[in-house]
Amino acid sequence: MNSNSNRPLIGIITASACRSEQRQILDGIISQAQKLGADTAIFSNIYNSSEYYANIDEENKIYDLIVSKKLDGLILTAESILNPQLQHYIYQKIISRSDIHVVVSGAEIPDFPCINNDVESDIEKIADHLIEVHEFTDIDILTGPNGNESSCIRISGYKKSLLAHGIPFEESKIIYGDFWINSGEMLANEYLNGKRRLPQAVLCSNDYMAYGLCDTLVLSGISIPEDITVIGYEYVGERFYHAPILTTFQRNRQGVGASAVNKLWSMINGTEPEPVSVEGFIIPGNSCSCGSDNQQVLKELSTVRCEQYYNQLNLTGNFEQQLTLCSSINDYIRTLQDFSYLIRDVIGVYLCLREDWCQSQISPVSSDEWDTEQMLCYRIISPEPANDVNTETFFHKPELYPETMIKTANGSVLYFCPVFFSGKTLGYIILQYDHPDSYDMIFREWLKIASNALEMLRMKNDINTLLVCRDLSALHDSVTGLYNENGLVHELKHSLAGANPDDNVILILVRSALFTDKSNLKNRKTHIHIDMKIAENIQKAVTGENEFCARLNDNLYAFAAVGAYSENYGTLLADKLKIIIQQASLNYGKYALDSLIICQHLEKVRDFSFKETTLKMKEEMNQKINTLSEKKLNSNYADYLELRNKIYLDPQEDWDAKKICYDFCLSCGRFRIAYKNIFGISFHQDIIQSRISLAKHLLITTKMNISSIASRCGYDDDKHFMHQFKQSAGISPNMYRKNE
Repeated sequence: MNSNSNRPLIGIITASACRSEQRQILDGIISQAQKLGADTAIFSNIYNSSEYYANIDEENKIYDLIVSKKLDGLILTAESILNPQLQHYIYQKIISRSDIHVVVSGAEIPDFPCINNDVESDIEKIADHLIEVHEFTDIDILTGPNGNESSCIRISGYKKSLLAHGIPFEESKIIYGDFWINSGEMLANEYLNGKRRLPQAVLCSNDYMAYGLCDTLVLSGISIPEDITVIGYEYVGERFYHAPILTTFQRNRQGVGASAVNKLWSMINGTEPEPVSVEGFIIPGNSCSCGSDNQQVLKELSTVRCEQYYNQLNLTGNFEQQLTLCSSINDYIRTLQDFSYLIRDVIGVYLCLREDWCQSQISPVSSDEWDTEQMLCYRIISPEPANDVNTETFFHKPELYPETMIKTANGSVLYFCPVFFSGKTLGYIILQYDHPDSYDMIFREWLKIASNALEMLRMKNDINTLLVCRDLSALHDSVTGLYNENGLVHELKHSLAGANPDDNVILILVRSALFTDKSNLKNRKTHIHIDMKIAENIQKAVTGENEFCARLNDNLYAFAAVGAYSENYGTLLADKLKIIIQQASLNYGKYALDSLIICQHLEKVRDFSFKETTLKMKEEMNQKINTLSEKKLNSNYADYLELRNKIYLDPQEDWDAKKICYDFCLSCGRFRIAYKNIFGISFHQDIIQSRISLAKHLLITTKMNISSIASRCGYDDDKHFMHQFKQSAGISPNMYRKNE
């Protein structure tokens, strides 16, 4: 058994599962699977076009999931797949599953056992009914396209019945159509204009053609069944939308589905399959003189009322408008939760998105990456109480769903449907039932609205929208593209799992924009631009595979590294981050030098706890902020800070202490004492430090040679520059650049 639960998981490959024919066979599959103690996972597209259209072809990526090792067996409802290219694509996926058993229903596919109705026998029984019950001998048959295998099978059943009753077969009584309503309408017009003689009865090879025939004849004054009898085939439903109520033949798709499950079960367990009848039967209606069955009519009326009720809910609701207004993924999920009542009879709805769903360019997943592709699952509704279930969780694509969130212990039915938009696969949605059922056309529209709105949310990437979409991605900060806290914790978790317990974890927190009001609407764009510039440069400090940068909130950045690092390496990294952020802030003139606080921590892997460590570091930060706040109480602080900012912006200038003292109306001695008391460094040393800071920034963010950097920082002598740099940083410029 491949699945992680105690129950086998049977995968069902179908298409357009909302259609009546597929709902019938799925009912048989699911009912029998539940009797045998198995769960079911149904994979279905939405549009199921018979031709290739590039903008909707992405929906068929849902069938990639059938390679999941979680599945214990597969059933393919082959007749549901209309597109030959898709048929081939799915066939290739199936033959790659040599590790599990596969059963096919509805069509013959080499190398696989097939379960199907005897269509020829079904048509023969319909003709028998017309001949034996109604005593007709003049019967036309409306079938599919000429030369089509299915059309020929139906004609063969019709012939058998005529010959068995001694009625001569006439080629002229065969009318070829296309299995759709317009074929019935065309035949009706031929009867009405006299091109074809009106027979006693018409055997239609499916219900849709029968509907077209009946509707057109009745509107033209032909009485059914008094003037002509019509019988359909397939029992697709919708009888109440046409007049009169059609007599049809129930093709026993439920029996086919149950037989397919029994066959698969026997192959898995090495036993003989339990026989299940697949014989169909007549469902009487008013298009023949048998008349409709009241109980059957009431059952169908109940279904129609239910459909109308949910249609009305969708028509009168504002689901689409509310989704359009969403500005974050959390808003989007809450809106889906609010409108989940529009989906009929489900007990669970879960949205599974690719980790990179919100990126501008969604890269295709190679076969090598498929097994490790990260997915994020959001709970829309669940049979579990909301406070007992996480609203979101991560899982890997081959797992199909996170078992901690989606419980299947009591025999769940899970439908997997694609979430995509114009060539982009965003993920898929899972519907959960606890009884044999399938989604309907109303859900199909619900999903189309949800998919379109998700793409709209993804496209909201202009500067003003980003201000209110900070939680757009579950793992990435929407403004800067760095990891957010969830993303950092997620990456650390994986790195720590593969690390040596004696390795070290370096964690650095950087608090920027202290004492700055970022809510000022006039300055918002500038602040966002600074944040993006900081992110662009901060990523340049990341050089190792297990090094990660994150933006934890508006003003808090983090750097984490896992490996055999020394404390000196952590100190060097902390210094680089400080330089990068400080320089980006100063260049835009919005943040001052005192707007930055940095804390560093190094701990063994075996002792590390992200939550506990960050809590301690934030306390340390708060102490530093309090100390800085006290310094700001000095009446001269603002003037001295303005001077210091100018020095760090233009460190290459020849800053004349005497002129500055004159401007401050102070003696040189008093000025130097005040400067050192406020900033903890002498005026002369701070000028040197400003030059070294600029040099560090250029070493990190550019490929300038040492000589050019020295000149840019105000040094005429390279050797003097290198001496002062090593004296300040403890290492040479080249070693600083190389992280050594």
